[in-house]
Amino acid sequence: MLNELRHTVGEALAAAGFTAMEVVAPRNDLIPVIVAWCVTLLRPEDGRRDVILGHDKPGLTSALNTTWGRLARESGLLAEAERGGGELVVGLDLAADARDEPEFECQRWVRVSVRDSWDIAGAGCESGVLGAGRNNPSFVMSSLDGRVLMAAGYWQVGVGFAVLADPGRVAALRGYARRLASLPSVEAAQRDWAQGWARNVGP
Repeated sequence: MLNELRHTVGEALAAAGFTAMEVVAPRNDLIPVIVAWCVTLLRPEDGRRDVILGHDKPGLTSALNTTWGRLARESGLLAEAERGGGELVVGLDLAADARDEPEFECQRWVRVSVRDSWDIAGAGCESGVLGAGRNNPSFVMSSLDGRVLMAAGYWQVGVGFAVLADPGRVAALRGYARRLASLPSVEAAQRDWAQGWARNVGP
């Protein structure tokens, strides 16, 4: 699966400043990608922290890239690597990278190393791997240990990032996981993953 990923998405990740390392197998201590997307449905009292930049901000591409780097380090999203740089996981639909037409999305975490410079808002968004056009980010990322999440989005008030620490403690997020686990429209492996994560991290 990773070899196919490298051929198709790897170049887009590289243009954004990331090097793909491995597809992470689902495990109950790491929040499922489909559940991580629900961070944008949470409220400030759940611990969600937003950083939003106005659509008309001068130099928006550079500002988004700089803001992402600052938040990634301050929040603990980006783990320092022994060989330099940093690492995290990015949520990707691997089914969208397949040659056939799969029935379900295959949302998985892909471990990446972050280079010294990155262009998430420009090349990353324009390629479609991290968004839907320049300065229109749409992605979820997690720290390697799953304790910090970041979701990027484009909203009416602006564009930016939502950050959440310790997602397992958030009852609303566990509730979303249980609901997703009951949907037949979700890939069976992801339903099992969502159910296992919710059971592992909460009451």
